[in-house]
Amino acid sequence: MLLIEIPRIPPEGLDLDESLQTGEVHLEGDDELVLESGRLRCHLEIVDGTTVHVDGHLAGDLKVECGRCLEPYPVPVDQRLDLFYLPRLTNRPEEEEEEVELSDHEVVVGYYEDERLDLGEVVREQIFLALPLKRLCRADCKGICPTCGHNRNTEACDCPPPEEPRDPRLEPLRKLIGPDRH
Repeated sequence: MLLIEIPRIPPEGLDLDESLQTGEVHLEGDDELVLESGRLRCHLEIVDGTTVHVDGHLAGDLKVECGRCLEPYPVPVDQRLDLFYLPRLTNRPEEEEEEVELSDHEVVVGYYEDERLDLGEVVREQIFLALPLKRLCRADCKGICPTCGHNRNTEACDCPPPEEPRDPRLEPLRKLIGPDRH
């Protein structure tokens, strides 16, 4: 029930308390992100005739792939929702990307089409906003060995550190400072 028909929202508003599944929030194609459990509690109401106000809370548990060791780790989601959605105007001509200017009002609102608001897409956006920019299972994650592929957090390997490629333009400088000081 995450696809909301705008005309069916009663004047007093609509209360939702929904359990979330990965398919409902459009995460099924993202292999690095799995919604293990989630709940959306919100109140939807129509303000100004066509604007939909979504006020509520999104909570859940995600499994996210670490950017260094590629192991999944849990990330809690706990987002307060206070969002506004307007109908997308279909009679406006397509504008060139360079010519589009967004007002402050357009930046803080979302849009719905055909008198339907897809709360699954709303939840997806909020989940991505809640994710850390640097996805690490822990701050001191050692990652995987580029030579043998073992997870350095779980087992040590005897592989030598990879040699960094040298910039040939710096060779004259290396000759001046000597081979033992790099």
